[in-house]
Amino acid sequence: MKKNKTIKKPNVSKLSAGYLRLSQILLFCGILLTGVFMVCSAASTHTNVAKKALLQNCEALIANISEAYGNKYWIPNPQITQLLQTAEEEYSYQLYLYDENGDEIYPHALGEGSPLAPSVKPHLKNGNYMDIGYFSKDAAKPELCCAIRFTLLSTSNTQDVFYIAAVSDAASLTEYTQLLVLYLVICLIISMLLFMLLFRLGAGRLDNQFENLNSVVSQYAEGEFSARANIAEHSELYEFASTLNRMAEFIEQNENTRRNFIANVSHELRTPMTTIGGFADGILDGTIPPEQHEKYTRIIADEIHRLRTLVNSMLNLSKFEAGEMQLRSTDVDIAALLIKTVLMFEKRINEKKVDVEGLEDASLQLYADEDLMFQVLYNLIENAVKFVNEGGVISFSLHKDAQTAYITIKNSGEGLADDELPKIFDRFYKTDESRSKDKTGLGLGLSIVRKIVHLHQGHIVVKSVKGEYTAFEIQLPIKNG
Repeated sequence: MKKNKTIKKPNVSKLSAGYLRLSQILLFCGILLTGVFMVCSAASTHTNVAKKALLQNCEALIANISEAYGNKYWIPNPQITQLLQTAEEEYSYQLYLYDENGDEIYPHALGEGSPLAPSVKPHLKNGNYMDIGYFSKDAAKPELCCAIRFTLLSTSNTQDVFYIAAVSDAASLTEYTQLLVLYLVICLIISMLLFMLLFRLGAGRLDNQFENLNSVVSQYAEGEFSARANIAEHSELYEFASTLNRMAEFIEQNENTRRNFIANVSHELRTPMTTIGGFADGILDGTIPPEQHEKYTRIIADEIHRLRTLVNSMLNLSKFEAGEMQLRSTDVDIAALLIKTVLMFEKRINEKKVDVEGLEDASLQLYADEDLMFQVLYNLIENAVKFVNEGGVISFSLHKDAQTAYITIKNSGEGLADDELPKIFDRFYKTDESRSKDKTGLGLGLSIVRKIVHLHQGHIVVKSVKGEYTAFEIQLPIKNG
């Protein structure tokens, strides 16, 4: 004996935690990248401003040195020394002046100071030098150094080469790195706090939503499709829940159709089989006298014919729905086929004293399946004859335009109520009037008619006014064979 399989429920906590963890990571990355960009942008701007200011001050000093040099023609002289000392005090720079050979001539005397760094001098042949490093003796903090090569006109009208270097404190520039690290730490702390907050506020809500979805899906797995997922419209799971509900509605509708189909088939089969069994038993056990055997045998034959019609109709429906029914189209004279079918009901038409209109000058040729079109016309005319009133009228109309052919069959009589029109083509559906007037009908005829018309890529519509008339209009595309 097979054991029922247990449906494994999803781990809601893991799903919620994973969802929130992903949200937290994305949020953290967004804040982090924004902050890093802002800090780096601020650091770059601040560094560029400091470099520009240092370069401009050095160029101003060179102009002043050039003027003082023109008065004395030698370096150092008291005027230039005073100029450099004043600049150092005003700008908080450490200034250095070198000769052409790179020997320091300020602040120390010629030959007593430190030479220009070998790594700096090559840069000055092509332009100015600007960098952050440790340039001063025993420097404990990063420094910004700007060095410029310049020339002065000597007494012999030659160009004397000199170098000036200005060194300033760059600690404030490197502090941006520390600021960036601090910012990253703050982002991490904030993201952790947000994660805890999101988990506390959102996990419970998501847990409830997942539990609701899990409960609904579990009912679907057990064949109960009436349950619906109840998720708020603003929720992240709303679209999924809506799709799930639409799927359940579709399945429930199909399931109800299947159950109704089985119930109707069972009923339609039970009635003739009960009649056949009862009368056959009556004949065999002598309950029905011999002189009535022929009467009841004919009833049995009629019921067998009814069963055969039911089975054939159901088989045709199955073929239509499975796509197995193929058209064998030829040129069909619809008007002739219509007249031929009407003549099959001539006796019943005369008995009800019904007038037939619209066949006198009828004419219509179509490229269609003649056998299937006969079934369509037969079913519609049979309905018209059944439900036309005594002394009423059955009228036909055949016409076409450039693309479509129209076949209309209309009968006077009780007509259909508005709430019956949408159901008239459903399988086994019978109106209240048809139940009272048609004891042998199966309720499959109009369903088959619609299937055949759709197979021809056409449409069929019903129009009715209660107490006046009912009309079926077939619309078929005009095709050439």
